[in-house]
Amino acid sequence: MKYVVALLLFVASLAGCQVRTIVGSTIIVEWDAPDLGAIPPAEITYEVYMEPYPGGAAVLIGTVATLEQPITFTVEGKYKIGVRTRRDVDGETLYSEYAWSDVEGSPVPWYAAYYLMPPKVQRVRIR
Repeated sequence: MKYVVALLLFVASLAGCQVRTIVGSTIIVEWDAPDLGAIPPAEITYEVYMEPYPGGAAVLIGTVATLEQPITFTVEGKYKIGVRTRRDVDGETLYSEYAWSDVEGSPVPWYAAYYLMPPKVQRVRIR
């Protein structure tokens, strides 16, 4: 039993190491549509959020009817990206839970990072 617990802890630690960081000034986030069942697709949109990592307030980037959203970063940092389903029906707005990029359910958990490029040196010469 002790070995099973140790093995589970080892596997859990490996899973935690598999979070990727994607570096760039612009990314395109995409997701799979949920099974809507009897809900008409015309009532569904998706809200895309970014939240500074390791902590900070989530900011709404956009609301789209498609299954992707381009994101352009303007502030240096590391971010997790979240998407939730929004349904507008009979004057009411209903929301699903968030699906975040850094947790299970993401094929490979990831963060997005943006860093300013260092400036180029000037006047290279011989001495």
